[in-house]
Amino acid sequence: MSDTAALVDYVTVTRDINAPIGEVWGIIGGFGAEKAWYPGCKKLILEGFGLGSIRTFHYEYPSGPKAGETYIFSEEMTAIDIPNYSMSFRVRRPDYPDMVAYGTTALESLGSDKTRFIWSGKGSALPDEYMKVLQTDLNARFAELIEAIAAVFE
Repeated sequence: MSDTAALVDYVTVTRDINAPIGEVWGIIGGFGAEKAWYPGCKKLILEGFGLGSIRTFHYEYPSGPKAGETYIFSEEMTAIDIPNYSMSFRVRRPDYPDMVAYGTTALESLGSDKTRFIWSGKGSALPDEYMKVLQTDLNARFAELIEAIAAVFE
């Protein structure tokens, strides 16, 4: 990812889940299979397999100030580290067409039945007013997505 040198951190959301790391990875490691657990995902299309594959989400905000708003965005898998339970993807959002952005999901084992889930986003610097809106959106979305995965086990 040569264009990541000048990227800034957008947001990181962390939550502990009461499940073994392999079971949590079994859900998030399925790049392109998110419709089964991703709140607001109305349709998902996968092109390719592995590195370079692209998943396109048809998304509707399920709650919050944008509830009912829909849009389409895509993510391209740019890195995967299976032994360390981590995956990164380039995000393309129509509401930020010039933004270079990446998301990363990572898991850490906290014991036989507990896993730490870390979801982070970074990208090109944005003007403060856009950054605040994006950070609010991502913080809420990442927390909601991790909660949806945790609900599978709790």
